[in-house]
Amino acid sequence: MSYDLAVGADVSIVNKAAEEVYGQLYPRYFTGSQPYDAGGTPVTVAWDVKTAPVFDLTPSARSEKELRAHFTEGAAAGRFTDDEATEYAAALHGSLDGSTFQVVLRQVHVTVDTGSGSLVEGDVTVTVDVQATTSPSGLLTLNPLKAVASDTSQVQKVILDNVVLPAVLDQSRRVLSGITLPKPHIPLLDLSVPVPVIQPQRAVAAMNLVEHGIPQPPFPDSWPTSPFFALLGTDTVRRIAEAATAYLEGKTFPAGDSKGFGVGTGYYKATIAVHQVRCEIVDTGIPTVLVHAAVTGSGSAGINWFWGGSTDVFYDLRLEPDPTVTLTLSMSGTTLQATTDSVSSFDLKIYPHGDIVSVIASWVANALSSTLGGLVGNALRGIEFDLGSLPSIPIDVDPVHLDVTPSGLTLGRFGDALSLQGDVSITKR
Repeated sequence: MSYDLAVGADVSIVNKAAEEVYGQLYPRYFTGSQPYDAGGTPVTVAWDVKTAPVFDLTPSARSEKELRAHFTEGAAAGRFTDDEATEYAAALHGSLDGSTFQVVLRQVHVTVDTGSGSLVEGDVTVTVDVQATTSPSGLLTLNPLKAVASDTSQVQKVILDNVVLPAVLDQSRRVLSGITLPKPHIPLLDLSVPVPVIQPQRAVAAMNLVEHGIPQPPFPDSWPTSPFFALLGTDTVRRIAEAATAYLEGKTFPAGDSKGFGVGTGYYKATIAVHQVRCEIVDTGIPTVLVHAAVTGSGSAGINWFWGGSTDVFYDLRLEPDPTVTLTLSMSGTTLQATTDSVSSFDLKIYPHGDIVSVIASWVANALSSTLGGLVGNALRGIEFDLGSLPSIPIDVDPVHLDVTPSGLTLGRFGDALSLQGDVSITKR
């Protein structure tokens, strides 16, 4: 895998959200008018986006030749040498690769009022090129780059280029700036900044564990077909499990007691500790998390005789074989959880450094096994933790405040990854 964690959605989800935003913002946004001097003739140009924007999540196919125009035409004409323009166009082409897409405004109605009572009207289609980028804070943001009009026969190109397209581009920036894609929150796990991956009709944010660096292409050509999905690699699941079970390392369990016997008072005391905690992911179907540990300790036992004096012995303790906890994964809303399914069988072994007085030997062995074995077993059976939750995507373009929240998520496999697949719900805040 070229990533450790990926979160994505198909175009139907994106357009569902776009339609909701458009319905609430129109006509405050998506309309406008302004005066313009058309070759000495003052006119008023009005524009009205009649239908909701449609996201076309297809990577931009603009050539380096087309991008070169950014450095050779218009305000940039004459500012760069031919070699510089070629170099910058190649760099821009590389930076846009896999991170750009289009937003199509299918019906933009343009009206040109000359003030004499006659109107020039026409519908055009406007396509806005958008780049998904990562902000310094790790949020994915959407940046409109350029607007292009088609079907221009009914409206003068100079009016489109100087009035309508700049206005559409400006409002696109204002609307799209209200959409940010936060990283999933996974406790105790450090993730790289997300890298946008625009695939045909899929928008994906790919991340790595910090120590693996920022994800680099090539990225997969296929992704889950569900409207919404998250994919976790084996390293990610194991790292989360390691972080969540780190509290067990060095955890101690003390025990002690005394009891009267016919010839004196017996006693024992001991402390046992968990160490060498390690996690293993078994990739069969939905991954199973195995937590292995070694549990060892030491103590002393003896008897204080009624007639005076005592007989004491020291001993070492160990759970054998090393216990293994099997965790199962499940969904609770938008949170992936791990809970203990079973703990392997083990016995407490006592290795005395001498002979334990026979009158108390059985009592000490039974007491240590039930007390320390029970304490450790309860601790291991109590392991449960969240592997992380998938956040809502906020949309905030005053006065619209929406949350796009994953819903109906199910666990499964997709290639080498653990998959969470489902839909989304869109709610007002």
